[in-house]
Amino acid sequence: MHALDDVRLLDFGQYVAGPFGPMILADLGAEVIKVEPVTGDGMRLVGKPFFGCQRGKRDIALNVKDPRGRELALELVAAADVVHHNMTRGTAARLGLDYEACRAVRPDVIYCNCYAYGPEGPLARLGGLDPLFQASSGLEYDAGATHAGNPPLYYRFGMCDTGNAMLSVVGVLLALRHRDHTGEGQELWTSLLDAGAVFASDAFLIDGAPVDRPGLDPGLHGLGPGYRLYETADGWLQVAALTDEARAALRSCVGVETDAALEPAFRTRASAAWRDALDAVGVGSEIPYDPDAGFGVLRDPINLELGLAAELSHPTMGTVRQHGTLVNFSETPGRVNGPPPLVGQHTRELLDELGVSPSEQEALRDHGIVAWPGEDYAERYGEW
Repeated sequence: MHALDDVRLLDFGQYVAGPFGPMILADLGAEVIKVEPVTGDGMRLVGKPFFGCQRGKRDIALNVKDPRGRELALELVAAADVVHHNMTRGTAARLGLDYEACRAVRPDVIYCNCYAYGPEGPLARLGGLDPLFQASSGLEYDAGATHAGNPPLYYRFGMCDTGNAMLSVVGVLLALRHRDHTGEGQELWTSLLDAGAVFASDAFLIDGAPVDRPGLDPGLHGLGPGYRLYETADGWLQVAALTDEARAALRSCVGVETDAALEPAFRTRASAAWRDALDAVGVGSEIPYDPDAGFGVLRDPINLELGLAAELSHPTMGTVRQHGTLVNFSETPGRVNGPPPLVGQHTRELLDELGVSPSEQEALRDHGIVAWPGEDYAERYGEW
């Protein structure tokens, strides 16, 4: 058994902020059906990042702007527990797939929207991409250590997208618990701006005045002599010595009397030698051993054994390795339920389940209302 074995979710999302949450729920056992435009999810155009938020889903390519396509979408909604998307305000209503329309066919449906700015206010109808919320929440100024005279710094790809999506996972799980107790569904939402607020949650005011918090040094190496990166003879070492006792042990191990002497002293030995020496005196340290930014974690055979990395076979890409399940259970383990789907890979299978005859399926495809992989797949969708 898996934790969410009895949950079916329809994923109408595109790019990252919408689809990432449903993928995590699929890893927890939910049956996730990706409802994709017949032209393909916009993230497919970006290329490989698509893999990071789509695995474990069945895929139906459906033109929901067509009346018959909308009918089929609502038939899927009627058999679903959760509807999840990241459309801008008003878009789902124009498509006839808003909360009221979905509740009409499934009264206890849980309906989750991952907005950009939220459902109310002057920016509610705007979409948005991840770096806009790194900027608006103050993260880029913080990352650049502007207090030290540096310009703002772009943080990294997709952090507010995935943060938003993880908030939606929490929301969906709480809404499912509420429904278990009351029989009632509900609408819920989160936003990219919410995710930015999470990552900037160490900022707060007292009586309207900002409270000082640790800031990066001008070189962006860390927060202070006991909590930063040091250059060594062959690379870098991250040190984490928070207490007075730990910082004293750090100076003693390195053989210096002052914090100012740490930086040149660390350059005299290799990273591994310093790590072993610091381990021996109980000072936390780690080698940033992965200069190719995360791929080393996936190559580590121990991580594959632990399930932190997972290997999948994709019909056009071959063998793919990516992060595995992120929560571990003793009795209801997670699962990696297959690779990211092709556009419309399960269209016919799902139409069969809805009782659509083979002849109507062909007619729907001829009229551009549905799609599934065929001989023209590579021409229509590139390498996908």
